[in-house]
Amino acid sequence: MSISVIIACRSPLGSELLCGALKQHRKQFDVVGTASSSKEFLEQVAEHQPQVALVSAELQDGPTAGLKALRELHASKSGTRPVVLLDSPDLEKVVDAFSTGARGVVYKTSSFRALCKCLQSVHAGQICADGTQLQWICKTLGEREPARIVSAKGIPLLTKREEQVAHMVGEGLPNLEISSKLGVSAHTVKNHLFRIYEKLGISNRVELVLYALSSGEASQEASTKIRRAT
Repeated sequence: MSISVIIACRSPLGSELLCGALKQHRKQFDVVGTASSSKEFLEQVAEHQPQVALVSAELQDGPTAGLKALRELHASKSGTRPVVLLDSPDLEKVVDAFSTGARGVVYKTSSFRALCKCLQSVHAGQICADGTQLQWICKTLGEREPARIVSAKGIPLLTKREEQVAHMVGEGLPNLEISSKLGVSAHTVKNHLFRIYEKLGISNRVELVLYALSSGEASQEASTKIRRAT
């Protein structure tokens, strides 16, 4: 069965070119809509409920309109899994993309084969991030203050020890180093990770890193709103 996809690019011509390329692989992809603005994109998603969305960071209504639209999509708990299309590799933009809930990031300079592989991986429930992107994400997390992972109501989802483990994973530390720093066995670290995955509804370290990144962004935005309100 083909994967239903919506494409959102600043240029309608860009969307048409991508649409035409994907349509040559009808057995793999079914392009159900295209958009050039964040409003149009969100309307298309609501109407067609695609499995995957390929969204340019820059849309007609702004240089980061695509990312802002993905924040709304993420907040709505939509089942559509987004892939962000960037002009070129850039640390800040890659981190911003994953922070908005993107499940993968590709570049306009990427091969068409790489694009198709990313769409398929994201559709299968995987995170599509190359080694460089993961290094950038871990570097960013390592430079931030540890963020508490909380529910929508602000209730902590993890124990303090689980938060420590999650933060260390975000710094890129392997299990043995985490166990050494915490003074516990590697088996205990594995148990902590199992419970963390279960609580957060994820299945691996990559997803935990991206979850922590996204949670950190949300916490930062919430804190900013609280400060402004007071």
